[in-house]
Amino acid sequence: MSKTRKILSIVLAVVMAFGVFSICAFADTPTAVWTIEVTNLDGSALPATIPVGGQVKVTVKLQTNFYIGTVGLPVFYSDAFDYVENSAVLTEIYGAGATRTGTSVDAIDAPSGYGVFYAVYVPNSSVAGVASPKYDTATTVLTFVLEANSEASAEIKLDAAAQKTSSNIGGKFYCGSRESSDVTTDEATVGQTFTVPAAVPVEIAAAAADPVLTGLNTGCVDGDNGYVYGIPAGTTDFTTLFTVSNGTFEVTDLTSANKARTGATLTVKKTNGDVFATYTVIIFGDVNGDGAITSADMLAVRNAAQGSAIQAVNRFAANVNGDANVTSADMLLVRNAAQGSTITVNPYAS
Repeated sequence: MSKTRKILSIVLAVVMAFGVFSICAFADTPTAVWTIEVTNLDGSALPATIPVGGQVKVTVKLQTNFYIGTVGLPVFYSDAFDYVENSAVLTEIYGAGATRTGTSVDAIDAPSGYGVFYAVYVPNSSVAGVASPKYDTATTVLTFVLEANSEASAEIKLDAAAQKTSSNIGGKFYCGSRESSDVTTDEATVGQTFTVPAAVPVEIAAAAADPVLTGLNTGCVDGDNGYVYGIPAGTTDFTTLFTVSNGTFEVTDLTSANKARTGATLTVKKTNGDVFATYTVIIFGDVNGDGAITSADMLAVRNAAQGSAIQAVNRFAANVNGDANVTSADMLLVRNAAQGSTITVNPYAS
């Protein structure tokens, strides 16, 4: 009998302990923890400043200790941003095809100086298998894209002042809670238990000016044809012939001795490293593109003058006297240059 009492006591203690745990578990205050992230479109971290015209991706995440009911989610952003049409992606919180969603820009009043993107999620109880989830970890519920329209110290935020509570029934920021995943059960609106992050600051600066390539000394930039010329054969240092503002330039596809040749490429880059423009190098008289003026070039000019097919770049280099035609006169100039005479590096110079 004593042994039986001991077993009953142990069982009763276990039951009471489980009962206390259950009460504590259900007594936990329903809490919704919101997260907001602002990144580049590929998800990488933003630089210290973004340019006017730059775009950012806004991601809102939610974590709960309850089953999620109806959600109203306004995201406020400084009016230095514009919403990019059709960029929003709303998570199907209650299952594929089981979530009714609605979105609107400026559907509700925003604080002065702000725009708002408003998303609503409602479970479609008529769909088989619909259920309210519990997000034990931070889970993405919304992404959309904003584009900067002016210089500003801007921000993007979830506004706790817009939260729906018993004292702010008109609030649009809310997340309904349920005690189970059954969407047909009664729903309570969570208000004071929201955890809302601080606003995310974004510095918007004026877009950097485009690079400008300028010729120095004999160097010439021909934007119409995409050529640079006025370059002596054998040139290795192009900084004496060209300069660029608001960017950098480099010359590639040179000879094996890093000397200029017809057909080499001069690339202009923005300050962030992006390619802005490319030009083809022309050395008048270097028709075959080997970086020197020889009898082989004279032969190429003669053939072109007689009507042989020739690439546009090489034909331009063959017009040594700058009269826009390739003739025997050009052949004579190239022959003399091959024999040591000086050739005009820029026949188009005034």
